[in-house]
Amino acid sequence: MREFLYEYYSPVTKCFLILAFIVGILVYKKYKKTQVKYFIWFLGWIVFLEIIGSYPIYMKNSGLSHLIEGTLIEQNYWWYTISWASVATIFYSWFLSQKYDSNTLKTIIKFCIYGYVLAMLVTAIIDYKLFFEIRPTYITVLNVAIIILSTVFYLYNLLNSEKLLNAFKSLYFYVAIILLVWWLITTPLNFFEVYNSDSDWDFVAIKWTIKLIANIFMYLGFAFALIFCKPENE
Repeated sequence: MREFLYEYYSPVTKCFLILAFIVGILVYKKYKKTQVKYFIWFLGWIVFLEIIGSYPIYMKNSGLSHLIEGTLIEQNYWWYTISWASVATIFYSWFLSQKYDSNTLKTIIKFCIYGYVLAMLVTAIIDYKLFFEIRPTYITVLNVAIIILSTVFYLYNLLNSEKLLNAFKSLYFYVAIILLVWWLITTPLNFFEVYNSDSDWDFVAIKWTIKLIANIFMYLGFAFALIFCKPENE
């Protein structure tokens, strides 16, 4: 199992991600007049960041790892903190907020996004090296707090509107549920990232197994939602 995860964790994750993006491209015409098109674009962004984020593996397989050994970019924590954790938090919270009927809820999410960006900028000014190490705990907490808040606001808005009956045909509904489940499952793993090393393969195997299952669930869920759901008037 350890050998399988070591060899195929990244390729399998990328396969399901690319599958979701390809489905998005195939159904793009259906959603091109709605804001769901931005969701499909974002899937393309994730494909890009996953390809770039695997640079330590590329360097190692090419025998060039010595070029980044001992540098700030030896590990790819910085890339995923900025391009995944931060961008995903901002995008998904904005995306779901587009379906809020309440301007108050939209304003709260907007200020949460501004506050998050400010926290990132302050961190960069005070100690930029934190971005090149294991993701700071407070960044992880902010990520999951904003995502959970935006999904809860969406579900609350849904329960208090006439759209509830058509919720199962809405892509936003599936995105909200999938994100909520994915973030709740994977976030606890980030608090134990210090054990993610060759000296503790038991933790590494558990982490990769959980994240692989969570990633397959998320990207298959997105693919299903893109195919099954219908465009909404916006």
